[in-house]
Parts: sequence; structure tokens; C-alpha cells
Amino acid sequence: MKKLLVIWGGLLVAIHAFGQTNDGTEAGCSCPSCIAKAAGKTPPFTLPGLQELNAGLENTPAPEQGTDDQAHDEHVDCDHDHGTEEATHEHVEQAFQPAHPDHEDHVGHDHGEAEGVALSVEMMEKVGLQIREAGGGTIAKTAVFPAEIKLNRDRAAAVSARYESIVRQVVAEIGDEVKKEDVLATLENRETLAVYTLSAPLDGLIISKDAAVGEAADAERVLFEVADLSTVWADISIFPQYSHHVRKGQRVMLIASDGHRAETAIKYISPLVSSETRTLQARCILEGAEEDFTPGAFVRAEVAIQTREVAVRVEKEAVQILEGRPVVFIADEHGFEPRDVELGLSNRNFVEIKAGLEHGEKYVAKGAFELKAERVTSGLDPHAGHGH
Repeated sequence: MKKLLVIWGGLLVAIHAFGQTNDGTEAGCSCPSCIAKAAGKTPPFTLPGLQELNAGLENTPAPEQGTDDQAHDEHVDCDHDHGTEEATHEHVEQAFQPAHPDHEDHVGHDHGEAEGVALSVEMMEKVGLQIREAGGGTIAKTAVFPAEIKLNRDRAAAVSARYESIVRQVVAEIGDEVKKEDVLATLENRETLAVYTLSAPLDGLIISKDAAVGEAADAERVLFEVADLSTVWADISIFPQYSHHVRKGQRVMLIASDGHRAETAIKYISPLVSSETRTLQARCILEGAEEDFTPGAFVRAEVAIQTREVAVRVEKEAVQILEGRPVVFIADEHGFEPRDVELGLSNRNFVEIKAGLEHGEKYVAKGAFELKAERVTSGLDPHAGHGH
């Protein structure tokens, strides 16, 4: 124990002797930290958050005029900026402020209170973002009815033997495409034994065949049926409550089971209610029908039952739901901001905006869903920028 005391005493004497080798006027540095060290005092804390620990320390002598600049040049490690903690904090924030690499390529950065969604030019092109001015127009409210595709009986024909005959040769098969006057079969008259041919009465497709070599045939038996399937009937079942909304010549959109669409018009409306379905039958003729609308297929018929002129309308995809409320993205100096809107009449393509969007304001007509996704994933306040 005595040895330890002797050692500690020797160290204290050496430290004191070292401190006397230089006084304040000969210090290598005149900064507060170096002066305090030369005077044997605890140097002051200069880092933000630690400066409050200086309260119990004795004041260090002020350096001579003009020595701060010289010390700053010679000791870059010393903190010679005696500004406030707030100034140091601002400097730190600026030092860690990230610079956006694509700043010039971004549209509508939000630097104010409102929080807008910013997309790069590349992303805008990728999603096909389209901005339009809000305007008025016509909106037709529609109703959907069941319909069935049937053969156009005006473009179909049955082929039978002209006499009591025997089938001697069959040329055509089901599914064959034929032209008018193409030979379908060869028959022999049973009374005169004269041989004659059966020909296609029109251009079309063989949709049925009931003929085999050696079989008897007469005028009552249909041997072939030829139909032009490029034109078909669409029989629509109209519910009685909508009968006063449906008129001859009205446009109809037919929707197949796979989503394909074909537009046509009503050619005929039955004056009688079906005793089986309790509906009225409206018939359309569909020209240039594709395989989605082959006879026997069940489709949907979309018919306009109400048409109205509105002051402001937007594309249906422009309206998105945020926090359970409908919004439209507005293009302004803050970027793309969601605006609460009140909806009115709508159809498959457009929706009326009764409040929240003025005539002539620019809005996102296409790409609103991508903006909504960007806003949600970026963590922006879903209520920011809303118009209430």
C-alpha cells in the first residue's frame, strides 16, 4: 500500500512540473480548450448536447484579440465556432440533407405544408400518366339485362331433297365453309332414277348434316343447314319496369362472358310479355360477330336508361378511394394532391363530380391508381391536401 502511495505521489509531482513548463502566454494554442489545459483546468465542452455540462466550470481567460483566426488555421480539430447550439444543429441538418439525384426530372415536389405525390418523368411515362382539364359532358346511366345469341334466321337456310330419293354421294361435312352453289351431295330420284345434286343456297358454314350414302331422303327431311355466322341475333330480356326506357334504335353494348364487347342497336321490341320469363323481348342484329358471340351463347346487354348533361365529369378510373372517401388527384405546384369529391351520376366510362372539382381544373385522368399506391407506400398523410 505504501509503495502505491509513493508511486501516485511521484506521478502527481511530474504532472505538476510539466504544467509549469508553459504559462498562458506561451501556450501552443490560444483556444479555450488548450488554455484550460495549460492552466490545469477542465476544458469546456463544445459539442451540442454536452455544453450544459460547462455550468460548473470556472471561466477561462479570454484570448488576446486576433488569436482566434491564427488558432483556427493551426488547429483544425479545435472547435472555435462559439455560436449557439441552434446554429450547430442547423449545420448538422444541412450536412445530412440528401440531394435528390433526379431533382430536375421530378414534377410537383412538395416543399410547403401540403403533401403532394412526386413521380419521376420515367415513372410518369411508364404508367402512362395523363392530365386533363375538367369539363362537362353527357353521362348515360345504364342497366344490364340478360341476352342470348341466336342464329340470324334471315341468313340461314335448310337444304332437303327435292324428291323422294336415295343419297348416292356426300360432299360436305359439318364445319365446312361453303360458297353459294357449291355441291353438298348427289342424290338419285327413286321414281325416274335421274341423278341430281344439292347445292348451298348461300355463303356460310355447314352447321348441321343428316345425310349418309344409301339412305332414303325426301322433302320433309333436312339434310344440311347452312348459316352465315358473321351476322347473328341477340335476343334481350327486358324487365317490365324498364319497358318505358327502351326504344327501337337505342344503342346496346353486348358483353361476352370473357369480357369482350360488341356494340349494336335495337331493331325490334316485342309488344307481348313472355308467359315463361315475364319479360319483353328486344332483338338486335350484330354484324361482324366474332366467336365470342356464337349462337347459343349467353351474354349481357347494357342499355342506357337515363341520359343527362353534367357540368363536370371525369373518367371513372380518375376517382380513387382514400380512407373510405372518393378523391381525384389534382395537378398543382405541390405535385399530385388528392382532393375529396362528391360523386353523382355514373356509367361505365364517366362519373359526375358534383363538388370538389371545378370546371377547367387540371386532374389526373389516367394513372390515379399508381399515384394512390405511391402515396400509400411512401407513408404520406392520407388526409394531407384533401379539400373538405
